[in-house]
Amino acid sequence: MTDAFSEVRRLLDELHQAAKTGAIIPVRLPAQIEAIREALNKATSEVSGNASAATEASAEGSGDDAVRAALREQALFFGHAIHELRTPMTSIRGYSDMMIGMGGLTDMQKQFMDTVRTNTRRLESLMQDVSDINKIRAGTLKLSPKMELFRNIAQQTEKAMQPTAEQLKRTLVIDVPQGLPLLNLDGDILTRALNKLVENGLRYHEGEGGTCTLRASADGNTVVVTISDDGTGITPEDFQRLGEVYFRSESEMVRSYKGSGLGVAVAQGLVAALGGTVTFESEPGKGTTATIRLPGMTA
Repeated sequence: MTDAFSEVRRLLDELHQAAKTGAIIPVRLPAQIEAIREALNKATSEVSGNASAATEASAEGSGDDAVRAALREQALFFGHAIHELRTPMTSIRGYSDMMIGMGGLTDMQKQFMDTVRTNTRRLESLMQDVSDINKIRAGTLKLSPKMELFRNIAQQTEKAMQPTAEQLKRTLVIDVPQGLPLLNLDGDILTRALNKLVENGLRYHEGEGGTCTLRASADGNTVVVTISDDGTGITPEDFQRLGEVYFRSESEMVRSYKGSGLGVAVAQGLVAALGGTVTFESEPGKGTTATIRLPGMTA
């Protein structure tokens, strides 16, 4: 167990115990949540480096079994840690929602509770990303495929991402026609991938305004989904590293939003697990388009 892992466990246990005993101190919550988020980032980055080293060792003849075992152990640890962390996070989020809903708060108190709620949701999103990327790399992602209409999946993404569009004063457009090929896949997994790409399309835009559009069409028995924005676009240098785990551009626009550098990698991994592909096109100053191709059901 590395020092980074131990720090995650210590912070996790401290907050979990506080939630169980009712000893949460509201004024400390934002800092505690941020500390856990940073510790998780550090731990996952550390393990990622170890996994890369193991992969290189495998290429040199040390064996794929050791790499797979290390990745499975990593996924098991984070699965357990994230499961334990979700309990206090759910409690904290419920507490902040209740306080805001009760009313009677001063403007400063409302701002504080909004900060708690925002940080909690950000940490919950990070926990999901860490869980997904580790399962993807370890090959332990569980799928529950069933017959799905892409139109229904797109509606779930619209529902999830519309609050972000409103917060950022962007326009989210969903253009999905009837009659697309039926899909046989895990709709929840695809929704998570779409949400990641749509969120990126909404965020990286100068000032207010701007549009992110999710469209779908059929190419024979393949469903083709495009997620396009008119934002800042990606430089050729950064484009070469798109999808690299933990990579974040040094662009001031990108750095103005807190992130883990996992979003694109998670989306690519989830779509690949569903048997699909993701490709990107981008031009600085003109925006980015992600294209997903998903095989339809066969008789």
